[in-house]
Amino acid sequence: MKQKIIRVGNSLAVTIPKKFIDESGFAAGDSLFVHSNPTTKSLLITPLENSPQQMYGTDFAFWLATIEKKYAPAIRQLAQI
Repeated sequence: MKQKIIRVGNSLAVTIPKKFIDESGFAAGDSLFVHSNPTTKSLLITPLENSPQQMYGTDFAFWLATIEKKYAPAIRQLAQI
């Protein structure tokens, strides 16, 4: 689905359509984890309890992000094989 980025004060936001809210069970006030991937210019939004930090621990999530950033070109090349 196509959404626009809007300005909210000094921040930017993307609204979540009602249909997705109904399907996902998200509600106003829920805590969410937003993972950004600068390589693919993408965001992944999950419930906080499904965040990498919660699932694997903060140290592992930091290590994974470091490896992902350091070896991004090699990972992309391997994905094309």
